[in-house]
Amino acid sequence: MEQINFDNGDGKLDFATKLQQDWLNACLAADIPAVTRDTAARLLAVLYVHGGGHEEMVMNRKFTNEMKYIQRRYGIEGGQKPDPQVVNLVQHYVTELEQYESKHAADTATDTDGSKVTDSAPDWAVNLFRDRYGIKLRY
Repeated sequence: MEQINFDNGDGKLDFATKLQQDWLNACLAADIPAVTRDTAARLLAVLYVHGGGHEEMVMNRKFTNEMKYIQRRYGIEGGQKPDPQVVNLVQHYVTELEQYESKHAADTATDTDGSKVTDSAPDWAVNLFRDRYGIKLRY
């Protein structure tokens, strides 16, 4: 598989970012999933339901690198046939997220710092984005 071009134009890469990019490209070349189908589907479902235009997501290089990897690995780039297992999983998680959101629209939850936040996403989504990327889904 062809390597991913991770360049975002600023030319600045720290060691951890370069290591992650090399790891993702090595996994592509060896046909080893660096991000499982299930995790990829969960991430894509959250992006679909909650949108990906938040500054925390757009400016998080680890997140954007893994999104580029997921697109290439699971055929979600334009003109490709997507991995059918990922498509089925995304549909499942989108339904779950939408049902959760409609059921808990007026609810609040307690954040890790003890503050009250809107409960717009299930714990698995909140934990996935917080633990993997340091991104908050509840505000």
